Amino acid sequence: MAANCRFLSTRGWKVSEVQLSTVDVNIEDRRFSQSANTGTGVVEACPLGRDSVEGGAHDQEVAGRPLPHLLLVLTFSILGLGLIWWGNARLAPLLLDRAAVEEVAATLAAGSNYATYDLNIESRALRRAHIANLEETPEVAVLGASHWQEAHSYLVPNRYFYNAHVHRDYYEDVLAVTEMFVSSDRLPKQMIITIRDNFFTPVADRTDFLWMPTIPDYRKMARRLDLTAHPWVDTVPWPQIRESLSLAALEANVERWANAPVQPHVTTALKLDSLDILLADGSIKWSREHDALFTAEYARARALEFAEQRRDDPPRIDPYGVAVVDRLLTFLDEQGVEVFLAHPPFNPIFYDAVQGSPYAEGLEAIEALTRDFAQRHGLPIIGSFNPHDLGCGAELYIDAEHSNPECLQKLLNQYVELDQPSDSPSDRPLDLVATKPSEIK
Repeated sequence: MAANCRFLSTRGWKVSEVQLSTVDVNIEDRRFSQSANTGTGVVEACPLGRDSVEGGAHDQEVAGRPLPHLLLVLTFSILGLGLIWWGNARLAPLLLDRAAVEEVAATLAAGSNYATYDLNIESRALRRAHIANLEETPEVAVLGASHWQEAHSYLVPNRYFYNAHVHRDYYEDVLAVTEMFVSSDRLPKQMIITIRDNFFTPVADRTDFLWMPTIPDYRKMARRLDLTAHPWVDTVPWPQIRESLSLAALEANVERWANAPVQPHVTTALKLDSLDILLADGSIKWSREHDALFTAEYARARALEFAEQRRDDPPRIDPYGVAVVDRLLTFLDEQGVEVFLAHPPFNPIFYDAVQGSPYAEGLEAIEALTRDFAQRHGLPIIGSFNPHDLGCGAELYIDAEHSNPECLQKLLNQYVELDQPSDSPSDRPLDLVATKPSEIK
């Protein structure tokens, strides 16, 4: 073996002059011979049967390739993720496409309705854009979670009623939605603010991420109230980002699009066979397919399943959340807004099943907290977690929490009775949503 042979292998290993005793090394099918004198010797390492000069040139060629290869892989990865995002945005526009959300919001603000595949939408972005496009300031708005989704404007007669619900709200949402009204100069004179069971759950204990898109609005209101907002690191919407880049989500969206008999569209209808409807007042109407799904057996099974999950999982209360809501109530009083606090009633099957459990004790703590708010700020409370107080039977629910307009009418009647109506009713037409259920085919 030539003494000047210093190439070790195509793996790019390097050698140097060292003191070694003779060592034979086997790597895969290559044999390398290393030898040294008792003094400073030269390590010789060459693949047998290969010219050292040729091997050295080959290694230099390979050594120059990693960066271009890495850039190529990175480019294709970014391109692939971009295509997945584009596909998801195109097939689920009300979830991921801001321009589409704003277009639908403008449609709703103009008095039309919009038919959508389902309610898997970005309700907070839609709410922000809808409020910004309102031509007039609502007289009364309800803030809360999807308990209110079927609260139509005809349930509150002679008032311009706006349903500002979002999916699965937390205390940040009441600040955020209020900010949406304030920023758009559309702050109502009356607001029904709902305090649900998990309204005050600390951020670290939450298992969902639907609340994150309202963080910019929450931060704006926190600044108005001179409050310290959550650290940025706790509110980066990584789950939404992952979902938008999910290949599984893309597959599901493609399947939904391919199987849908009708695509989403603007409509004047109040009921459709396969598409749910977003109504101009902020409420929703289920499709006939969904209505057929929501049987008494279905609702009972969902209620009992939910009760089993919740019995030993009481609501948690974040003291920070309590403080910011207290400050918001002070702000609304300063703005001349009349506030009504509300508890949404549960399905009696669920409510009865959790009695005597840690969860029921947690509900009592939330009720006590609400009474404290009411006493401190001089506010009325409507509704109750206990459906028996309102006379809402199990037949009025589609699951453990979501009731139909008949139960919500009982809740809103309490607001109407407490409210001092104006001398003359609103002259604003109630549009298409002001239709009695019997007239909806």
